[in-house]
Amino acid sequence: MVSLNRLTRKKLGEILVEQGLLTEQQVQDALRLQHQTGMMLGECLVANKLITEDKIVAVLVAQFGIPYLRPSQYKTPKDLLEIFDPAMMRRFQFVPVDMIGSVLVIAIAGLISDDILKQIETQTGCSLQVYLTRMSEIGDVLKANGL
Repeated sequence: MVSLNRLTRKKLGEILVEQGLLTEQQVQDALRLQHQTGMMLGECLVANKLITEDKIVAVLVAQFGIPYLRPSQYKTPKDLLEIFDPAMMRRFQFVPVDMIGSVLVIAIAGLISDDILKQIETQTGCSLQVYLTRMSEIGDVLKANGL
């Protein structure tokens, strides 16, 4: 299983501050908004126009060495999307893209905990191949499939 947490213990906000893309205060303000709304930190940062989705993805791709993928350019089989609750995919910002043998290809927008990755593996009985994508791509795929 891909383990994002084992690659780094740093959180998105810490990475963005270290890279000089945000101030500590901007991250703290976004964390307060996250706590109030339940949105993901990246969503809060983008909603407040503190950073773009593309910049977040570029930082995460560089940090983790995980490739970028645009799931909206793929035709994901409906039965693959139906494995997961749409609310879960929205909350944790991921979508399945393809199944290759016993490997499930997923696209994630941001960081997902090892626990969620393990839950996806357990639910599908597959190992995971993880790609990074933009938050809007997740929404586009769900919307295009009526989810």
